Amino acid sequence: MSVRPATAADTAALGTIGPAAYAEAYGDWWTTAAGLARHLESFGVGAFAALLADPGVRLWVAEEAGAVVGFLTLHLHSPDPITRHPKGGECRRIYLLRAASGRGLGRALCDAAAMEATRAGLDHLWLDVMAEAPWAVNAYRAWGFAEIGRQQFHNALRGDLREMIVMARNF
Repeated sequence: MSVRPATAADTAALGTIGPAAYAEAYGDWWTTAAGLARHLESFGVGAFAALLADPGVRLWVAEEAGAVVGFLTLHLHSPDPITRHPKGGECRRIYLLRAASGRGLGRALCDAAAMEATRAGLDHLWLDVMAEAPWAVNAYRAWGFAEIGRQQFHNALRGDLREMIVMARNF
């Protein structure tokens, strides 16, 4: 198991596991298959290529036995939506394939992002997570994140599944 910076050579693998990991976690929460399909496009090869080309974004992959099984995107200099503190880095997407979770790869991805954020002069990471995803909330707490507020997810999900918890990890 390892974590390393992503390269352009990883975009095909990321474009496969990104939609798969998201769909495993949240696919059945969407009100329509078309809405889910549109959202999954933001996890495609082109989306990852654009992220790698963005100088304000860092991207890491988690590997197991040489295969990409997860990733984290860090958007530098991104104020959180609650306090608006300017020295933040947003961990916009952290996903692992379900079979790879529980082995320390998520924490390793977060630690890599924290080290990069520190090098960039930032003092905290932040993210938002679905309130109805206790597995994710608990993992983030274990990795040093604490709740700083709440907001609503803008896409159409079933019932009351739109509440997001905003969390931060200071350093």
